[in-house]
Amino acid sequence: MTSSERLYARLKGMSVDKIPNMNIAMGLVAKAAGVSYREYVLDYRNLVEGNLICAERFGFDSVSVISDPMREASSFGAVLTFPEEGVPFSDPPLLADGYDLKRLRVISPLESPRTLDRIKGVELLRQKVLSDYPVIGWVEGVLAETADLRGLNALMYDLADLTEDDNQDMLELMDLIFKFQCNFALEQIKAGADIIGVGNAVASIIGPSLYEQYGLKYDKALAKFIHDNGSKVKLHICGNITPILPLLKQAEPDILDIDWMVDFKKTVAEFADTGISICGNVDPVEVMLRGDATYVEKMVRECLSAETGNFLIAAGCEVPAATPEENLLLMDSLLYV
Repeated sequence: MTSSERLYARLKGMSVDKIPNMNIAMGLVAKAAGVSYREYVLDYRNLVEGNLICAERFGFDSVSVISDPMREASSFGAVLTFPEEGVPFSDPPLLADGYDLKRLRVISPLESPRTLDRIKGVELLRQKVLSDYPVIGWVEGVLAETADLRGLNALMYDLADLTEDDNQDMLELMDLIFKFQCNFALEQIKAGADIIGVGNAVASIIGPSLYEQYGLKYDKALAKFIHDNGSKVKLHICGNITPILPLLKQAEPDILDIDWMVDFKKTVAEFADTGISICGNVDPVEVMLRGDATYVEKMVRECLSAETGNFLIAAGCEVPAATPEENLLLMDSLLYV
């Protein structure tokens, strides 16, 4: 089976020759391409080359344009710093002083260099892999992008103690972000993305009440928009999302990534009747990076012992760049059925 055939069959609960290997890699991709992290996030050709190498070398069953959370922030006008070996950041955040929406530059994703670079990455991956691999595009969730523009700490204070006026300003910002993310997702779908990943790590640290009030609406609407435009949705929320799992069913992604601190087998069982495929969740650091072969095998087999026919296997979050190749190869070898 090709990786595309394997993944789509698995999502339907059908028989496959291997449980799809859906590891997320960024630093590892840069390393495989032989470039710095800065060169990886600034040139889609490096990203594409590294993805192709990792898919072939380590058995990954998808290729992806995930790279950093600051592409959309750049489009809105944030000034970024690009470390040679680190994730781009904005210091101070564009809206650090408050919700002055006049500071936002609202343009098409095709007009901003960093979002256009990602779209070109999707297009080139599609050309390179044809139909053999699913191509995963990527956008920030609305809450996550709000944190990128406002600053995480400031947003946490806002959520804890909003005045009525601040609430309206924040919601207006979220509505603007949502519209941009729909356009960004759509351009990636047009370029050839089979799946759109939605990264929304902030949702894991605000609790069910605030997530239901400020996050769920947008995750659900973004998933519907992506589905309506012919692509699947992969929702990725780092951290312990156990408290919000019941709410995430309402978002209706096709794939829900869960991090290593969430009980994999319980979550798979809880989502068994939803049609949502749970993806995870080997500890990327203690197991994949630092573990020996015995420990890697034990923890991968623990995930494989879950009892439904549509879960996927991956590290709980990004595979570190320094992960031993033998651990990545061992993980993939254990997924054949």
